[in-house]
Amino acid sequence: MSKYMEIEVNGEIYKLVAGFGFLHEVNKKLAVDVQSTGTKKEIGLKYMVASIIEGDIDALVDCIFYMNSGQSPRLKKAQIESYLEDVEDIDKVFEDVINFLSHANVCRKEVMQLMSVQEAETK
Repeated sequence: MSKYMEIEVNGEIYKLVAGFGFLHEVNKKLAVDVQSTGTKKEIGLKYMVASIIEGDIDALVDCIFYMNSGQSPRLKKAQIESYLEDVEDIDKVFEDVINFLSHANVCRKEVMQLMSVQEAETK
């Protein structure tokens, strides 16, 4: 599996990377208090992946946006939204993103765990 995935928006190829930059940026989006320690645990990735698995298109937009962070050319959220409005097979985009995340070293374990929980709940 490649270290990045690509999407084509308006004839231009954009690289998406699920590395530590992506992980840190996404995790900052949601933090919860850790009981009796007075600290916070950043869990943005877990929430984002669970939302994408459940079909949340806003979470998919955010995920694509953050995977493109630090890359050139750079996608704007409006471009991603337009792409997703017009794409022929939106289910395939959801599937491709989850599949890509499930193979990326920085989030593989978390994604696989969430996928197995979702599978168990749908049985």
